[in-house]
Amino acid sequence: MTARRSGRERSPLKALARWPVFLIGNVALLTVIGASTVRETYRGWTVDREIQALESQAASMEGRRMQLASLTEQFVSSERVEFEARTRLGMKKPDERVVVLQGFSAGSPSGDAAAAGYPDAPADPRSNPEKWRDYFFRGKQ
Repeated sequence: MTARRSGRERSPLKALARWPVFLIGNVALLTVIGASTVRETYRGWTVDREIQALESQAASMEGRRMQLASLTEQFVSSERVEFEARTRLGMKKPDERVVVLQGFSAGSPSGDAAAAGYPDAPADPRSNPEKWRDYFFRGKQ
């Protein structure tokens, strides 16, 4: 009698022929999944880097805004407005006498007599460190 093969039994050659197709399909699927994973990871990394840069920029802008707000408060203060009105516009309070000195500006330091316009003050050619050295180590001259 001839043995009939049932539908479940397959030849070993056909079973072996399916393994390479299955293996190639799995490798292709893993390659696609791996490439997608790498691409999304890189995209996430670049987004995180951009977020850090924007947060840093926002922090520096906030600091600048605080500086400008402080400066604005200084300019709006009544003392500053009064100072600017007196110096730039020449305004004065009612019943106030104003004396204007010729050759003297309000911004020049009063300690330097030659710069203030006093011709009798001797000009000292020494530098400031030399003056201090002489004051401490050579006594008053």
